Amino acid sequence: RGSYCYPKDGDIFPEFISYDQYGDIVNIYDFANQSKYILLELGAVWCAPCNVLAAWFSYNDLSIKSKTWWKPEYTKIYDLVENDEVYFITVLYENENRDLPDFNTSYEWFDNYPDEKIPILTDDNKLLHTWVKPSGIPAVILLNEKMEIIQFSSRGLNGSFDKLLEILKNN
Repeated sequence: RGSYCYPKDGDIFPEFISYDQYGDIVNIYDFANQSKYILLELGAVWCAPCNVLAAWFSYNDLSIKSKTWWKPEYTKIYDLVENDEVYFITVLYENENRDLPDFNTSYEWFDNYPDEKIPILTDDNKLLHTWVKPSGIPAVILLNEKMEIIQFSSRGLNGSFDKLLEILKNN
């Protein structure tokens, strides 16, 4: 077996189709070509930081500010998502039992973290998980409207959040 080569900045994100929390079929490319950046989170129901992030988006739960990886400037990300200036998409690849997710997984996640601005998809065959190979979750990837990777991450949100804020500051 050859060594795995992570996706890199500039690569095109693969087409991915899944059910969302409403039971609708969603193609990740539905979010392309809308003049918005896309923050795509790969996470799991059992992941504590994923739950903290979801609570922040859904309830503006400020306990996130106590995390060592948190930066005060990330509050701007919250505003960008709330104001429909940036897409944030959650893709769950495992349920609470570390089994493959299904529609109920995304529905229950939405029930716990109701935010109509954030689509919740399930990677029920671990296709994206196999491609990204996350080494720490949430793993947040920044995409542009052409579905090109601007900031790849197999671990954490800092790289993509920092890169998005840098881009927006320079525009």
